[in-house]
Amino acid sequence: MDTTPAQRRRSNADLVALLVVSIWGVSFAFQKVALEQFGAPGFMCLRYLGMLALSWGVLVYHRVRTREPIGLRAGDLPALTLAGVLGYTFYIPLSTFGLSYTTPFSNALLIAVAPLFAIALLRTLRLETIGPGQYASMLIAIAGVAVFVLPELRLRSGGNGIGDALSLAGAAFFAGYTVASKPLLSRYRLPAMMAYTLTIGTVPVVLALVPSLFQRPWEAVNAAGWAAFTWTVIAPVYVAWTLWNWTIGRMGVARASLFMYLVPVVGGITSWLLFGEDFGPFKVAGAAFVLAGLAVARRRTASNRPSPARRLVAEFLPGKTRATPGTPAVIDHQGAGSRS
Repeated sequence: MDTTPAQRRRSNADLVALLVVSIWGVSFAFQKVALEQFGAPGFMCLRYLGMLALSWGVLVYHRVRTREPIGLRAGDLPALTLAGVLGYTFYIPLSTFGLSYTTPFSNALLIAVAPLFAIALLRTLRLETIGPGQYASMLIAIAGVAVFVLPELRLRSGGNGIGDALSLAGAAFFAGYTVASKPLLSRYRLPAMMAYTLTIGTVPVVLALVPSLFQRPWEAVNAAGWAAFTWTVIAPVYVAWTLWNWTIGRMGVARASLFMYLVPVVGGITSWLLFGEDFGPFKVAGAAFVLAGLAVARRRTASNRPSPARRLVAEFLPGKTRATPGTPAVIDHQGAGSRS
């Protein structure tokens, strides 16, 4: 059966979203390996420095290849600062320290509730319309996540809950980053968006953690630790967040956030394949519920009306806005628009 361009765009966005959550899902196990060998402060400091070098290298390459201007508009500095602080100053440290105090499954579960915080923000700020079908799909997916990780949670013992609290706080900040980033995607190419927000959010963290680099016996880190560290620098943040920004620009925050419920599922499968983690009927049933929730969301989110987020951009930004149903709004500044 022939598909329309809008249907193909939605399918492509779905595939990219699945790739992103797969990267995030397998990264919990790799990050846990690196944390055990590097320690949380040293690991984060080196990781941020690696991501900074990577992001600016990609941006310079993009500038040389395309000859497009990559300047930062002064009026966007507050919005870029907000996104950078929410995503890189708060979310990554909270999630990382949370993982160091809890299990990968618990960390994945609590990060996966970020869509609930995103929905609350979207409703409060009236940036997107949230339909009944999306609420229903979220409840189904949340039930699936709970069932999927139930065996792991029941096996946990000890601990004072600090890891879970940090992970939950990280989920709230990730939701804020997702919402704050969407308007910027209409005005910046992804390499510029990543470099600017990463730099703004990284500087205070690196300054605070540099002393930890001189307090760690680096000779104790083996090849597996360095390999896991390299993955965490390149894949789950720079690559995955770049693709995530592209995804939310195509399908909207609410629908894209639903895919995050697959992260614990992918994490569980990874642990089973790599570490022999038990994969019983509870996890199989949970995965089925998560997929069912995503299926319901996909059927319910098709809409041809411009979203409130696009109307907000059109109202408060200079220039003319072109918006095609199913695609992000594109802002023409001085007559030179481009599709992000």
